[in-house]
Amino acid sequence: MLFKADFITYRGIYETIETEKLNLPTSEGRRTILSNHMPIILPLEMGVIETSNNGKLSHFAVNNGVLYFKNNEAEIVADSILDVEDIDVPRAIKDKERAEKGISSAQNEVELSRFVFKKEVAENFLSAAKKYLNKE
Repeated sequence: MLFKADFITYRGIYETIETEKLNLPTSEGRRTILSNHMPIILPLEMGVIETSNNGKLSHFAVNNGVLYFKNNEAEIVADSILDVEDIDVPRAIKDKERAEKGISSAQNEVELSRFVFKKEVAENFLSAAKKYLNKE
């Protein structure tokens, strides 16, 4: 049985899909949500969300967030979400290099944490592309 899932960022709805399952990265490991799951709120970690529709798997790189699930509707609200097929590997490599330079020249803790997060996001995109698209 399919259910609706909205992927939402600060820019608004990134994508709405119909899926048979959501396999999500959480602080306690991966969790799977199927239709008719009890209402739940889960904090998400950086990683990849896997969805399935008629046996076709799709993957979305997510950078922190939260899942709200109730009445067979899911909302995933995250800092950023990107379909793995849309990852621009050369750009992610450049973003990672820029973040590494920023880390080495950070003037304070706020700058340092911002660059560390940007590096982690780029690494998540690169890891997802390598695993699911065989791109490096």
